[in-house]
Amino acid sequence: MTPQQQRHFIDGFKEMSRFGVTILTWGFVTGIAMAKSTLTVQQALAMSLLVYAGSSQLTALPLIASGLPIWMILVTSFMVNLRFVIFSLGLQSHFSYLSTWRRVLLGYFTADFSYLFYVRRYPKPETTAERHADKERLRLYWLMGMQFSNWLLWQLGSISGILLASQIPNSWGLEFAGAIALLVIIVPMLDRAAARWAAVTAAVVAVVTYGIPFRLNIVIAIVAALFVGMMTNKSSRESTP
Repeated sequence: MTPQQQRHFIDGFKEMSRFGVTILTWGFVTGIAMAKSTLTVQQALAMSLLVYAGSSQLTALPLIASGLPIWMILVTSFMVNLRFVIFSLGLQSHFSYLSTWRRVLLGYFTADFSYLFYVRRYPKPETTAERHADKERLRLYWLMGMQFSNWLLWQLGSISGILLASQIPNSWGLEFAGAIALLVIIVPMLDRAAARWAAVTAAVVAVVTYGIPFRLNIVIAIVAALFVGMMTNKSSRESTP
């Protein structure tokens, strides 16, 4: 890693670390949920490290407890995580030059906020000329720094939740703490009209389509929000003299 790459990696790490409390809290709540389910401590730890997808993990827990077939659990988890297909499509144009295995590794470490922060900073992929000029792939190292920070904070929170779950009473109502913590990240990002309209659209569509199986309402809400956000952004650019 060159000094420039190292600096961008550290900058990305710091960018995500600003929201460390939020990520730790969400991971902690998920870890507690796993520990209080039918999973053993070893199974919960393995799930945290291998799956690394909070919403999918929380969705799978009651299905595992019900003794449903593994294929049904996998299909349901896949449906819940369909938003990552959208994220992958968004990043594909930025990193299509990477080898397959490097893109697979990048996909494992990609989380909601590392993706959102990246496309907010770099909404358009590099042109061919820019890519040739950026021989050190500094955008990639900035993203990797964010991803590693997110992964490390999440695992610290999740593993702590798994190991400390027996000491935490259910009366604390920590299931709401993760959702509240996420607002700390989301609210500062609503600084543009396109972002605000996208957020409102996502909220309305998610509620209206709530009864759809496999939590597909989340995917529909994301697609609708992306469309509204892009159209609002396009409209604002065209109206600017």
